[in-house]
Amino acid sequence: MSAGKFASAYVDRVLDPGYKNWIRLFEAYASKVHKAHLCMLSEQGIVAGDSLKRGIEETDRKFSEPGFLPEKIPQGMEDLYFLYETELGRQVGEENAAWLHTARSRNDMDGTVFRLALADRMEHFIDRAEALCRGLLERCKAGEGELTILFTHGQPANPSTTAHYLSAILLDLLEDCHGLAKALEKVDKSTMGACAITGTGFPIDRERVARLLGMDGLVVNSYQAIASSHWLTAPAQALKALMLDLGRFAADLLHKTSCEVGLYGFPDDLVQISSIMPQKRNPVIIEHLRIRAGQAMGLCAGIEDLLRNVPYQDVNEGSDAPIAQFLEAFDYAEAALDLAAATFAGMVADQARAKEIALSFGVTTTELADTIVREFGIGFRAAHGISAAFAKSGGRKESLRKAFLEKCGRELPWADEKIDAVLDPWHFVQVRTTLGGPSGTGMEAVYAEARRNLEFLKDILDSRTARLREAEAELAGAWANLA
Repeated sequence: MSAGKFASAYVDRVLDPGYKNWIRLFEAYASKVHKAHLCMLSEQGIVAGDSLKRGIEETDRKFSEPGFLPEKIPQGMEDLYFLYETELGRQVGEENAAWLHTARSRNDMDGTVFRLALADRMEHFIDRAEALCRGLLERCKAGEGELTILFTHGQPANPSTTAHYLSAILLDLLEDCHGLAKALEKVDKSTMGACAITGTGFPIDRERVARLLGMDGLVVNSYQAIASSHWLTAPAQALKALMLDLGRFAADLLHKTSCEVGLYGFPDDLVQISSIMPQKRNPVIIEHLRIRAGQAMGLCAGIEDLLRNVPYQDVNEGSDAPIAQFLEAFDYAEAALDLAAATFAGMVADQARAKEIALSFGVTTTELADTIVREFGIGFRAAHGISAAFAKSGGRKESLRKAFLEKCGRELPWADEKIDAVLDPWHFVQVRTTLGGPSGTGMEAVYAEARRNLEFLKDILDSRTARLREAEAELAGAWANLA
């Protein structure tokens, strides 16, 4: 607690917003840290826990009462912790209350509280993202019979299926989820016992506190525990990567749903009309997906930028304000997930348009060249030239035969029906049995990879849920056993 009075600008712009952040986002985690820390101190014979136990219970009860906490931070208080310690002092006496702060600092305590809050938010988000991916996998399977056209450099390139198209973004999203899970490992570590930066001379048990909190171990180096920014930058980068992929997909799908392309459409409940143009059907669901993803990305980029050239020491860039804003990024990102789920479920393939584009733009001539190579044993470059001449002529069969004669010195022994069969878009798809290609055979490996990644995520989520459940029971038992 400060001995003096803080300037109004500092109170209004820093201390009071921070106080409200703590009440709204972090106080429940702080209470958990107080209890775990006291249990450890008592078990190690450092502090008698009986009166402090009763004081903490009564203080927590009062803090939870509506209207007990002042709406604005009291003058002279730095943060909610000092208000908590003041109330604890009223319950058990000021000197007795001070024993709770033995072998800890606001540095290690705040760091652990923020990590607990962020880890829970990340777990919830990963769970939602995993559910999105499971739904997308089912949409892929439903799209196995939906012909579409894939583009390169903005131009029609190859026929494919909705299943093949969507499973590509599915695997990218699963990779992004793995990145978030890896970042969660960095977040879900206790800093308790690091104190200010160098630990303490008291015989504390840092591992015991981490276990009681349900965290996945601790940050071993006491200085790293306070100075590191990896627990913020790693999840920001991981979340940003996932949102970037959703934004790219949204941009691509907007192109595919344009009137000029028209490969996909949406039902009425996912489009808006113009207030002045009666003919308009705007697929705004995709734009809002892109917007929410962009908003989340901006906040994630803000975390990275905030820490640029910041000294490697205890600094306030890792305090409540940036953490609160980062938690908000997950709100925007979760909105993007919901909009993506609605987009995937609602997109309707126009297969007649896909076939029209395939034939109009000659996107099956790759298979024409491949078939010429396979059946006549000529080099691909020659077959490419023959097929290019055919495409340039607008798909005239006489041009194909002429080009073949000029390149090969013999007549092309195919009837018109054979040429049409080779150029059929579904034939193009079905012969691409390459691992990961759009045919049923090719897609088997894609689905297997997606299922493996989904099970990996499920195992991570289940493991943390089980660990938190065990820790809750262990903390409850340790608390009950306090003398």
